Amino acid sequence: MAPPFKILIAGAGLGGVTLAMLLERAKIDFELFESFSSVSPLGSAILIGPTVMPLFEQLGLLRRLQEIAKPIKTMHLVEENMKRIGEIDLADHQEQTGYDSLVSTRSDLLQLLVSQIPPHKIHFSKRIVSFTANKDEVVIRCADDTTYQGDVLIGADGAFSKIRELLYKQVAKKGILPRQDAVAVAADVAAVTIANAAALLDDGGAETATAEAEGEALKGGHIHLVGVTRALDVEKFSVLLEEDSRCEAVVGSTLPHSWSYFTVPGDRICWSVNMEIGDNTLREQRARCAASSFPSKSPSPKPSSLSRLSVSSADSSQFTTAATLGWEAEESNTIAHSLLVSDECRTFQLPMGGKLGDLMDATPKDQMARAISEETLFETWHHGRTLLIGDACHRMFPNAAHQGATNAIEDAVILANLFHDLPSASAENLVELFKDFQADRYPHVKAQILMNRKVDRILSGQTWTESLMRKFYVRYMSKVYQHFCDSKTLADRPQAIFLPHVESRGRVHALPQKEHKVFGVDAHGKH
Repeated sequence: MAPPFKILIAGAGLGGVTLAMLLERAKIDFELFESFSSVSPLGSAILIGPTVMPLFEQLGLLRRLQEIAKPIKTMHLVEENMKRIGEIDLADHQEQTGYDSLVSTRSDLLQLLVSQIPPHKIHFSKRIVSFTANKDEVVIRCADDTTYQGDVLIGADGAFSKIRELLYKQVAKKGILPRQDAVAVAADVAAVTIANAAALLDDGGAETATAEAEGEALKGGHIHLVGVTRALDVEKFSVLLEEDSRCEAVVGSTLPHSWSYFTVPGDRICWSVNMEIGDNTLREQRARCAASSFPSKSPSPKPSSLSRLSVSSADSSQFTTAATLGWEAEESNTIAHSLLVSDECRTFQLPMGGKLGDLMDATPKDQMARAISEETLFETWHHGRTLLIGDACHRMFPNAAHQGATNAIEDAVILANLFHDLPSASAENLVELFKDFQADRYPHVKAQILMNRKVDRILSGQTWTESLMRKFYVRYMSKVYQHFCDSKTLADRPQAIFLPHVESRGRVHALPQKEHKVFGVDAHGKH
């Protein structure tokens, strides 16, 4: 019998659709809301690691996943002058876990997962603008003035989450928002200021906007330009004939950029350009911003309205949306457009021959996007009847390791298991469930973020010390360090407790499924 509660999920990204798919299998009532009119085509390659393969096997989707993905055995690193640095070997994953790592496009993977969800339970073009909750229910309101009622609200709406913004308003009003989260929100507000700087150039606000943007510069942020080509001529792009995915990453030395590409099924190539931003980058690019013209599609707020969030008072009136910083069409008029110019990227050399412009020319406009990314581990994951998962509570740089995608899927598995054991959605039960979820996931995600930073420095760091570290690691320590990391990360392969269990494979044995003794019920559903 279905549990007597309904779950509302905001965001049809990897975390949201995985959770919806699992709730459907567990016969738990839910509705999924997405602001786009369909599953977003924006994004590029997704590396699907062995830690989530048992889940796809449980779901009976492993073979279909292999059809839309290519195995990846090696990541090649190259300097800007095309001089080879070395390789990072992933071939051991098969021996260690019994599964290859796979590369697919984000869109193809989402389409596979969405195909497992009843269409009437997914609501597209539903941008959530507010929600209210009491001890008995939560009600969301969308931009089209429709409302929906449920017992739980899950914010799975990405790195610049609207649900997180609304939730933190409520928490800040009560004076209980942790300082770390208040500082993170202040950084988001600063990022919006930067994003709006380019849009303000055409109405006389250039000097004020760029000055404020420079003063509020993102620390350690990245700007990305990504795309997925249409089917290419295999005679011209011979790497497409290789059975395994060809991944080659170029690290700039004279340029503040790194760029990479993966081959995927359908004779396509996923490519990306990354630029690390900070005070120096923004100063160097300020002249380009001021000299350019970016026609605004809609009136933009003046910088004065994008005031900082006071970390002492956490005044909720100072919150502002950061939705404009997520994946956007390439021609959007954000700071990403002004700092990362396509014409400049077109000249970048590719290890397989040719230039990045060749891939850009072969990329449909709806398959090319930009985004600003930051890395933050938030402390506040839940309050009342609302819980955040995925990038909404632990956002990671979208580098070649793709840990953000993996962790969003793992979040969904653990949360679905907890909901499966939930007898009722009373306020007291939800507090216990949410605390258990964060206690389980927080240490794991924290370790993954630290590892992701190291990977980011190896794959794209451009300081002298990072260059030295990269060469030393790739040439001498890759196998030793990777074996150490794999023994810790590959063992954690969570599965759905309400689906047939998949036996552990490989020489790195899967950790026993953690028992969540919530409400007197263990991980196997026994009282």
